[in-house]
Parts: sequence; structure tokens; C-alpha cells
Amino acid sequence: MNTELTPLKTTSEAVDANSYDVATNEAEWDSPERAQRLVESHISDGSVVLDIGIGTGQAVRGYAEKGAAIIGLDYDQEMLATAQLVTGESGSMRLSDINGLLPIDDIQGKVDVAQAIGVLEFANDLANVTEQVKSSLKPGGLFVFTVETPAYPTDELVKQYPDVGLTIYRHTADEVREMLSGMNFSLIHDEAYGGYSRGDTTTDKVPYHIFLAQK
Repeated sequence: MNTELTPLKTTSEAVDANSYDVATNEAEWDSPERAQRLVESHISDGSVVLDIGIGTGQAVRGYAEKGAAIIGLDYDQEMLATAQLVTGESGSMRLSDINGLLPIDDIQGKVDVAQAIGVLEFANDLANVTEQVKSSLKPGGLFVFTVETPAYPTDELVKQYPDVGLTIYRHTADEVREMLSGMNFSLIHDEAYGGYSRGDTTTDKVPYHIFLAQK
């Protein structure tokens, strides 16, 4: 696998809200659907869903129709505007930086389901983000999230892409399991899968892992 190529999710200058869904479809990115399959049965009228890195709203489609209130965080205002069209009046969109304090002080202990799909590889402190998410969850609340994992033991866990101004932080599945255990999360599901195709000539996909944890 060629791990030197540009990651799927780049800066807003490279992939804007209008082209993001097209790009992810071409890359065979199905992580939003994987996440929904794990948590959608737990979402009903009155549920509060927090989506960190909501993008264009791919991972919350259909939730508003179930009567859920959706809080969407993203660093890109155009992405948030597109996601608002998906969530309608049930959505509250908030500008946010994954490497800062998340704007969730008003929903502490109120969230039924939190999601972070295809965004935590941009977090320079995974544990800090996870702690913030945990504080927002109700007792028994669920957190479904993905991480990019190294393809080989020799792969760099921190990889810089100076041409697009990004740094990717990879995590092993064991590292994430240990983190969740240390935070007293119950691990319900974890699974390795191919995240997306980078567009090179290989048939391999970028390795990802999806986790479902309960507070």
C-alpha cells in the first residue's frame, strides 16, 4: 500500500462541501453507513445526537425524521451549512476545532449517541477529545467512532502532509482499546475494515477501525 498519498479528507480549499460527497463516493467511503448500522436502533424521538466532524451530514441522514436533535461540529462553515440542510430545524450546527475545546458545555450529560467518523485522525490528542465526548454523554450513552490505523508495524503513527497542511495521527486498535478501558467505557463492538481507496493503482484500502463504546 502506498501510504505517502494525500488523505481523503483535505482542507476546505481542496475539497469543498459541494464536491465532498462526490469525492467520498468515488473513494468508496462507507464509514458513515457502518456507524449508522451500529447505533440507529438506539436513536428515536427525543434522542440527542452529537456528531463531531459532521461534514455534509452523511452519518446523520434520517435521524431528524426519527425525531432526534442533532448537534453537529465542524471546522468548515460551508460543511455546516450543507449538514443543516440534512438535519433541518432539528440540527444545531457549531463551528469547532477538533484540537481545541469542543463547544458542548451546554449539553454535558445530555447526549444519547456521539459520533466521530473520519475525523479523529486529525486530533493530536485522542484521549482529550474522548474525555470531552464522555462528559457530554448520558449514563449508558454510546460513542461510535473511527480511527485510521497503521497498515504495517513500521508505518509512522504521525504523518505530515505539508502540501495540504495536514497531519494525520494513526492509532493501533490495541491503543484505543486500552484508552477506552482506562476511561471506564464498555467496549461493545470493534472491527477492522478498509476505509477508502486513495486513487492509486493498488487494490488495498486505507486501514481503519470502528469502535462502539458505552459510558
